[in-house]
Amino acid sequence: MRADRMSLYGYPRPTTPHLEALAREAVVFTNARSQAGCTYPSVNSLLTSRNPAVFLRPGAIMGIPKTVPSLPEILREQGYSTAAVSASPIVRNTPSRVNPTGGFGRGVDTFDESCHTRHADCVNAKALGLVQELREPWYLYLHYMEPHAPYRPPAEHRRRLSPTAEQARAQGVSGWARRGEGWPVARRLYDGNTQYRLTLQNLAHLSALYDEEVSYFDEQLAALVETLRERRLLERTLVVLAADHGEELYDHGHFGHCRNLAYETLLRTPLVLWLPDAPADQRGVRRQALVENLDVVPTLLDYLGLPTEGHGFEGSSLRPVIESDRPIRQASMALQGVTRTLCNGGDKLAFDLDSGRARLFDLRTDPGEKTDLSAQRPEEARRLQAALLRWIESREGPVASGEAQRRAHEVEKKLRALGYL
Repeated sequence: MRADRMSLYGYPRPTTPHLEALAREAVVFTNARSQAGCTYPSVNSLLTSRNPAVFLRPGAIMGIPKTVPSLPEILREQGYSTAAVSASPIVRNTPSRVNPTGGFGRGVDTFDESCHTRHADCVNAKALGLVQELREPWYLYLHYMEPHAPYRPPAEHRRRLSPTAEQARAQGVSGWARRGEGWPVARRLYDGNTQYRLTLQNLAHLSALYDEEVSYFDEQLAALVETLRERRLLERTLVVLAADHGEELYDHGHFGHCRNLAYETLLRTPLVLWLPDAPADQRGVRRQALVENLDVVPTLLDYLGLPTEGHGFEGSSLRPVIESDRPIRQASMALQGVTRTLCNGGDKLAFDLDSGRARLFDLRTDPGEKTDLSAQRPEEARRLQAALLRWIESREGPVASGEAQRRAHEVEKKLRALGYL
């Protein structure tokens, strides 16, 4: 889910009207960022408040290492019942075709994988069944697959934002694009397979189907929240909406996620927090401070009155941002493939480990990252690059050693071998 395709965040198409209504009771973070552009290791970071580099070491599995405490483990130790429902082939307790080790279930009493690659209504049904059985207090992690390729909302969903298959056929859209399949685009772009045609009609249809999946998820999220409200659970439940990454939809001549894609289309993600006991001045508010997915776990523990020290967290509680609109950081770092980024809220530096090239973008005037300003603003580019290199060295070793590059290429090779790319 990329933030800029949600009407909650200003997208002109009405993709998230239900979420906008629900957000009148919540805190919306308008400058939230993921730490990676791929499910693994982004979800690992989200659930542990640890930088993705921790999970990209040689021989690492996709799951969360036993040496890194995760949110469900911490809560279970505090007496919480813990459960998860995941439709993801990556975020699983047991192995799947693209995750041969599982490894996301530690600390989870009940991990339901029966909605594997199925729609959000399946996840909702399993979740609502679990909350009837779980002993309070409980923790429940829900991993939806919308929006995600193939962009294929269920037949019973009334389409509002995309043509029907018949209309798309009449417009000259290829069969694979009508089915919402993005892999032919990737085969053309990254494998040189020229049998698939990247026409404007095909790309526009995939983009419209992406919006339709966002709309479908919006309806399903509203249904889940309203059922919790009807059961009088919402009044004592803290709810977080977050995304592990966004999606590139040919905005920069690329498609999908993972690889070396670290544009804002992947790293700027939604973050919405419902606090059941929040005073009126902390409901329906927007906070512009720079925040990260790394901050989710410390924030939850803080508001639950549980200790945040001693876990090795790299994020911080968002309480100062929520209650005083006070920033907690000056910059956010992220990695994907051989790309490393630093964003200070206005400027963004993207550094390529292989080439040593740095590009500078002013996100205030150029949110689409179209114009590289490194030549026009060399001093700022050098300053940000120096800060980014220090960060890389502290977590991955000196750039000159080539260790970070080797890890990045090893991960891509692994994902390709598993058929994920």
